[in-house]
Amino acid sequence: MLQALRDKASSWVIKILLGLLIIAFAIWGINDVFLGERDPAVATVGDVKIARSQADEALRDELNRLRPVLGTIDREAAFRMGLTNQVLTRLINRTVANIAAQELGIVASDQMVNRSIRSDRRFFDQSGKFSRNLFYQTLSNANMAEGYYVSTLKQSLPSEHLNRAVSGNIPVPKALIGPLTRFRSEQRTARTVLVPPPLGAAREPKGDELEAFYKENISGFMAPEYRDVTFIHLDPRELSKEVRVAEEKIKESYAQRIEEFTLRDRRKLAQVVFRTEAGAAAAAAAIKSGKSLAEAAKEKGKTQKVVKLGWVEQKDLFTVLAKPVFALKKGETSGVLKSPLGWHIVAIEDSEIGRVKPLSEVRKQVRDGLAAGEAQNSIFALANQLEDSLAAGADIKAAAARLNVRAVNVPALDRQGLGRNGKRVAKLPIGGKFLRTAFEHSDGESSTLRETQAGGFYILMVNKVMPPKVRPLKDVRRIAVTAWKAERQAQAASRRAKAIVARLKKGDNFAAIARDEKLEVKTSPAFTRLTHEAQSGVAAALAEKLFSLKVGDAAMAESTQGYVVGVLASVSAGAGKQKAAVAEGTLREIRQGMAADLTAQLLEAFRRRVTIKTYPDLLRDRI
Repeated sequence: MLQALRDKASSWVIKILLGLLIIAFAIWGINDVFLGERDPAVATVGDVKIARSQADEALRDELNRLRPVLGTIDREAAFRMGLTNQVLTRLINRTVANIAAQELGIVASDQMVNRSIRSDRRFFDQSGKFSRNLFYQTLSNANMAEGYYVSTLKQSLPSEHLNRAVSGNIPVPKALIGPLTRFRSEQRTARTVLVPPPLGAAREPKGDELEAFYKENISGFMAPEYRDVTFIHLDPRELSKEVRVAEEKIKESYAQRIEEFTLRDRRKLAQVVFRTEAGAAAAAAAIKSGKSLAEAAKEKGKTQKVVKLGWVEQKDLFTVLAKPVFALKKGETSGVLKSPLGWHIVAIEDSEIGRVKPLSEVRKQVRDGLAAGEAQNSIFALANQLEDSLAAGADIKAAAARLNVRAVNVPALDRQGLGRNGKRVAKLPIGGKFLRTAFEHSDGESSTLRETQAGGFYILMVNKVMPPKVRPLKDVRRIAVTAWKAERQAQAASRRAKAIVARLKKGDNFAAIARDEKLEVKTSPAFTRLTHEAQSGVAAALAEKLFSLKVGDAAMAESTQGYVVGVLASVSAGAGKQKAAVAEGTLREIRQGMAADLTAQLLEAFRRRVTIKTYPDLLRDRI
């Protein structure tokens, strides 16, 4: 048989077949021929592919969001509940929005991204201007790499601009605003007393009482689900501490960044801008006579606003103002200066002379920057070596030993990153993704190598899953006794409050009842249905009941400090300014709702123009 095959292999038919196979491998690749596509599309929107890895990430986010409500959901259950289709629909809608934005000419250029970052007030320094150092510091505090942030922002800008274009100045019917404004503006006042739990410690529970309480509230005495996890964390920040940076490189980097370390002359300014030269001249004369800038701005019964400019450099001012202003010293005030905006009088509140920070002052900053760059390059090399070692069959511990990196074992880790002692486990990769990854995998399963927002990598293995279980009463006796006593005291306060309400319904005087009970009567300020209890002093649960009562009627509700009994004192339609503010807020909310509807209609129109195909079964066993 083998000889026959050898004879046939030399024939021209076999050569043609082998040639076709070589062409197939060249076009589609060996992996695709034998392994199939590694990251297939779970949906396509026109020519745009939604990869399975992208949908996996979104689906895990959704399951983690729902886990506190629904508990742990397995793969098949998530599919049956329709969660897979919901997540896929959201991804499709987002893709359609991006396509719509592109077709309408809304594209996020690098310049737009740059402007968006520079106008973000989170990155402004004390002078009210964009600070590159603060930008990097903010991202560092959030453990987010610059490239990740910029990429995410660039993806979101087109749909944001599309929403703004659709929602701009939508007309809203007055007939819709009026009833809602009246409902929201209605004000009430109430007289209330707080009925606190009884003073003094409650008695100790008897054995059968505590046992019964423990069984009735068993869900409150559950130990959380834990994972025994071993992980490797390739952290560029830790690695940078071990990097040695040559002195020559530090000096070279300092020279290249000299502009960054150059501080310009600055002045802290306050100014008044006058519409007329005569007004400015009168104020300047008043200042010469000894009056302050603020006092001079009030001359002749007219008050001009004193504007605090804060710290500025010469380049921040009009050219006609820069030279004379920076010629002044701290505490001095300029004469009348003219610019395109009017006539200025400028006061110098403080000043700083520019200088260049010496290398000795910024050496650590320069060194750390260079070390971080080298560490980041090394991290990628280590990550590649780690993947190669794991692909060769090594487990996490063996791979760590080969690379001389640390494999960390955490014997008990819950979803919040806490150990059995209730304290946070130290030195975990920062961010929720690590914890989410740990609770996505079962006994003996390992994750893939995953990147952190800080630019590092981690991989983990779940050694053991410890499901939630009821802690025995002997382990939680102290907690159970405390909870039992608190409940007994709350019940006593509730009975007392009910007795007060019963007396009020019989017609007894509220002030007299309060004196009998040694309680203080308080009268609330006027509040609406939207007023927070911190402003009104009325517990939210009681306020809700008061809006269904008539003047003089009473109600009670539980609060954080016991129980509150309240009597409705007055009802009013609300003040003019308050109603105007409510009307404005209502108008804004209605417009936002209408804008959402219009955006949904627009996206639906675009959905009909593209072919959408979905393959949700590919997610069924990938949760």
